[in-house]
Amino acid sequence: MSKVIAIANFKGGCGKTTSAIDLSAAFARLGKKVLAIDSDGQGHLTIGFGFSKKQQITLKNMLENEIMGFDYDPTEAILHTGEGVDIIPANKLISGIALDAADNPELVLKGYIDRIRGLYDVIVIDCSPSFGMMNINVLAASDGVIIPTKPEYFGIDGLQEIIGSVRSIKSRFNPDLGIEGILFTMDTSRLNNTKRNKEAVQAAFGEDINIYDLSIPNAVAMAEASSEGVSIHSYDRKCKGAENYLEIAKEVLANG
Repeated sequence: MSKVIAIANFKGGCGKTTSAIDLSAAFARLGKKVLAIDSDGQGHLTIGFGFSKKQQITLKNMLENEIMGFDYDPTEAILHTGEGVDIIPANKLISGIALDAADNPELVLKGYIDRIRGLYDVIVIDCSPSFGMMNINVLAASDGVIIPTKPEYFGIDGLQEIIGSVRSIKSRFNPDLGIEGILFTMDTSRLNNTKRNKEAVQAAFGEDINIYDLSIPNAVAMAEASSEGVSIHSYDRKCKGAENYLEIAKEVLANG
């Protein structure tokens, strides 16, 4: 049985999609069969793996098939990257999906993932930076959540929101849902203000929630990889960000 991991934070600009891409590629480097699902209408995970957002078949089509109860091929939307990661793309059309038309609107994505999870060791889902029915679906379908956050003053507000949402979904729809950990991204650890903000996050959440010892540095290579449509592991696997994503992926797998 595969492990389904949501990469979620309802605050934008925190390295969420970058983390989804680079963790997916890290799992693949560790020999795992990996699927990355783009659930965000911006389609950044899709283009981050080098694909156009103008795909004919996307996550939206798969979920519509679930809602309508059609007999369909659940692998039809899957695209294959050169990095050993399969992806299911998304684009802005997903915002028009009528999840509320389903008998259990919070569990449509879970129904779809249950059809394909046996094909993969790890499924990574990139979330949109807002709390809505799609993200409820993502959390209801996931086993764990990794929360990327910038070590900045306002980051704590975003963490409180996503942690509260995870706990709510856990109590209502998914009792097995847990938080894998908080991951600092775009880290400028040499700055005193960054150190203070990381200490504040540790003080606020560290007693109950895992905070990864390794962080992702604010490095030019990370942005360059995204613009090239590849993960950091393909672009510069010797950079600190690539090394740290790989170690975090190992930790996630070790935790079962």
